[in-house]
Amino acid sequence: MARSKPALVAVFLLVLALLLAIAAAQGPPRPLTNPSDAAALHAVFRQWRLEGDAAAEDPCGKGAWSGSFAMNASVGCDCSSGVECRITQLNVTGYRNITEIPPALFNLTELVTLDLSNNNLSGSVPREVGNLSKLETWHFNNNNLSGYFPHESSLLRNLKSLWMFDNYIEGPIPEFIQNLTNLTDLRLYGMKLQGPIPQNFSKLINLENLMLGDLEGNYTSFDFIENWANLSTLSLRKCGLIGQLLSPPRNLPKLKYLDLTSNNLSGSIKLLLQYKDSLNFIYVGNNSFSERLPPEIIQPSVPFGSLTIVNCLRMQECNRNDLTNHATSFAINCGGKQTSYSDRMPTVFSEDSTDLGGAGFHVNTTSHWVVSHVGSDPFSKSPGIVHDILETDMLELYKTARTSTGALRYYVVGLANGKYTIQLFFAEIVIVDGPGRRVFDIDIQDRNIRKDFDIAKEAGGSRKPTNITHEVIVDNTILVIHLYWSGRGTCCIPYEGAYGPLVSAIKVTRFQDPKISPPQAPHSGSSRQDEKRRGIIAGIAALCIAAAVISSSVVYLWWKWVSLVKRPMG
Repeated sequence: MARSKPALVAVFLLVLALLLAIAAAQGPPRPLTNPSDAAALHAVFRQWRLEGDAAAEDPCGKGAWSGSFAMNASVGCDCSSGVECRITQLNVTGYRNITEIPPALFNLTELVTLDLSNNNLSGSVPREVGNLSKLETWHFNNNNLSGYFPHESSLLRNLKSLWMFDNYIEGPIPEFIQNLTNLTDLRLYGMKLQGPIPQNFSKLINLENLMLGDLEGNYTSFDFIENWANLSTLSLRKCGLIGQLLSPPRNLPKLKYLDLTSNNLSGSIKLLLQYKDSLNFIYVGNNSFSERLPPEIIQPSVPFGSLTIVNCLRMQECNRNDLTNHATSFAINCGGKQTSYSDRMPTVFSEDSTDLGGAGFHVNTTSHWVVSHVGSDPFSKSPGIVHDILETDMLELYKTARTSTGALRYYVVGLANGKYTIQLFFAEIVIVDGPGRRVFDIDIQDRNIRKDFDIAKEAGGSRKPTNITHEVIVDNTILVIHLYWSGRGTCCIPYEGAYGPLVSAIKVTRFQDPKISPPQAPHSGSSRQDEKRRGIIAGIAALCIAAAVISSSVVYLWWKWVSLVKRPMG
């Protein structure tokens, strides 16, 4: 036994040396979370009922409470001092049961990132937000916050990213934002803010993404836009813009996406030519431009020669003889192939499966309808036609849909005048898990019939069908159904661009005889009346959408038809 002692000592020393080597490789133990930060975070999570069994754990040691795509609750810490860890990041998103902002949150004074998006927060933004002077990322989007921006927000001079869209915040756009000169990403839309946009926004020289929209009140000029060298995305949809289009010209060398729809801009559209080498998408619809598109940015294959027929939409200078044998019904399987569906009587739903890209239109010359779409997400390519990939017991009619991040319009031309019943078919087949919400508006004959329509909420869940039935008078042989996004709902669940209108099918029948079935499938021999209508429908489609290609980039221009007819187009 005596001889074995040296061997045992050697083994012990070897094991000790190995443990010391491992400990040295791992470095010193991570310090604990600052006691004040830990107490504040525990108080916040207790109020939100997120702690569970982790109440006694060190926050920086735990890191993540939930890390799924749909729901995230996590912290990030800076332990570089070697003495203690400070909480610098807090992300709590996707919890619809979280409705309040705990006061203890604003004791986390070292926060650099605060993301509380996609919850159900209500009330006003507390003034104590000014305590978080080190914030660089502040995302409170997709909640139910109301009231005004607190002036204490002006203390957040380090902000680089501010997302506050899809809330109920009101009042003028805060002028103090002009002093947040480190901003690179500013998104304020889908709320109750009022214009004008402060002219001193011109100080925001570091902007890369500027998305403002849905402003009420006073008009705004383009004076606030300066020579922003890094600007890539400029979306000013429905901002009350007036005057010339970027006149005098601005130097925006990195501009890729421009959306100026639904304003009151006038003057020369040719001012866009200076950006033709950098822009991928342009949307300028619903403005008051007085001239037609310059030939430098028109794709020759687009049938602009048919634009002289657009007055048929207003029944002005229109050949009524081409609108004889009026239809009294039609049906469309939006996003899908031709299919039959039996309710009280079998109905043939026409195919509507054409990919319309970032903007485009499709003409059905047999059933005399047109679908037009405009809209693309600035940061991703989202599909215009979607399918339910799971095997469910839903009817086939609801398993495909046409969607848009901007607007969908369905026109039918040549309806017999009278009263009609319109059925719109819906099922949410994209946002099927988590906290995502699709919200959009619906107009028929230029009159709003649903505001902030939420398919899943109406149906009682995703992958569940729901229909809207509406009666309307047609008195000029033309019916227009308009579904459009107005800044509400989530933007990025389950992927970027998962927002805006979605519709599964449309059915229109004469009110006096609701059992009349829509036209049957196309036959090889089309009638002369169909050929006559082809030109009318193509003209109306061209009126609805002007799709243009600039160099090798795909650039789309959505131009309201009433703007086009202000000048002869022959």
